Amino acid sequence: MSVVSKKIRIGLRTRINCPHCWEAFASEDVLWVATHPDLLNDPRLGPDKHQRFLPTRFNAEGNAIDIRGMVCQELACPRCHLTIPRELLELPPVFMSIAGTPSCGKSYYLAAMTWTLRQTLPRNFLLSFSDADPTSNSILNKYEEDQFHNPSSDQIVKLKKTEEQGDAYDIVQYGEQRISYPRPFLFTLRTTQKHPSAENASKVSRILCVYDNAGESFLPGADTVASPVTRHLSQSHAILFCFDPTQDPRFREACQGRTDDYQISKAPVTARQETVLHELVHRVRHHSGLKQTERRQQPLIVMVTKYDAWWPLNHYERLPTPWRPVGNKGLSCLDMDLVKKVSDAIRGLLSQVTPELVSAAEEFSHQTWFIPVSATGSAPEYMGTVEGKEQWGVKPKNINPMWCEVPFLTALACTTGGLVPTCQRATNSQ
Repeated sequence: MSVVSKKIRIGLRTRINCPHCWEAFASEDVLWVATHPDLLNDPRLGPDKHQRFLPTRFNAEGNAIDIRGMVCQELACPRCHLTIPRELLELPPVFMSIAGTPSCGKSYYLAAMTWTLRQTLPRNFLLSFSDADPTSNSILNKYEEDQFHNPSSDQIVKLKKTEEQGDAYDIVQYGEQRISYPRPFLFTLRTTQKHPSAENASKVSRILCVYDNAGESFLPGADTVASPVTRHLSQSHAILFCFDPTQDPRFREACQGRTDDYQISKAPVTARQETVLHELVHRVRHHSGLKQTERRQQPLIVMVTKYDAWWPLNHYERLPTPWRPVGNKGLSCLDMDLVKKVSDAIRGLLSQVTPELVSAAEEFSHQTWFIPVSATGSAPEYMGTVEGKEQWGVKPKNINPMWCEVPFLTALACTTGGLVPTCQRATNSQ
């Protein structure tokens, strides 16, 4: 079967964006990963990786055949040679980046976010949410298992922090230059048969590419040609910035007498968070060509983490459900009025305590949201001391996330045009 007839049969997209190196390429240029055990030593990825090649032969199912006659299954980017999911050739990508300081709770948030999305999207929005690349998602899946599928639910769990190197990064060799790319988490978002856009599933379904970096990656000087760890920011359809109130001395002071949570009273303060946001803004402007006086059109969502620790400042211990049913077919719409109401309340609080953060966010994006989240819904517990440092974690049985899916639902509603239905109370639907 020819490349052309194969392309027509499965309806490939004309241009593909690699989720690793962010290079755009034509669908007919996609490489395949050889299967035969003798076909190792890829020039980009090293001696232990199978070679990438542009095929000339396919079997009846449209899979390439390598030069040793074995059927191949995996695809790869023609520039960086890293593997890409097949769904990326058929569905448009949505790039989302998560940023924040060290110890702001990103690892716990990511696990809670994906877990709650796996429940909420099919149940309330008639969308399937699945791993597009289980290998790429393996770290995140392990986080989910530790917290939500742990048979020892009474034992305290502490997640490993995101590192600046290791399993979360891929090394690619370009001649003399070695470049480290952050490995994205890849998910498929498809409409189910009952979704109102089911007949246009190929147009509205998406590949969700989520990027997470160590907090240290956002410190000045951390992004280089050899380690472009945060270049995805300029490609992202939405940026989610984690602001941790428990690391801000002013928030701690405001909470005095209202809570005895460890995160408020004893947790270490690591870095000034508005400086990280300023660095993020600087990198996006630099890599995307955005003028200093120009605001970004894509949404910036400031996720105010660890809500369980500082909720007395907002008066609501449990946040209200931000979606409501539409009709009788099991579909819900995201209540944008409610999300905006909560966002405005949190913005008002931040304006009083950390006005510089609000100013920096709103000067950067036309669409700025301030959304409270709690990955655990409960305070951490003391685990003991390791190398002179106190260790704190959470028991899986006590985990009760709050609003962890809302930032992503809001971002999807703002960027994907109908995938997540929205409604306002004044007009009832949108």
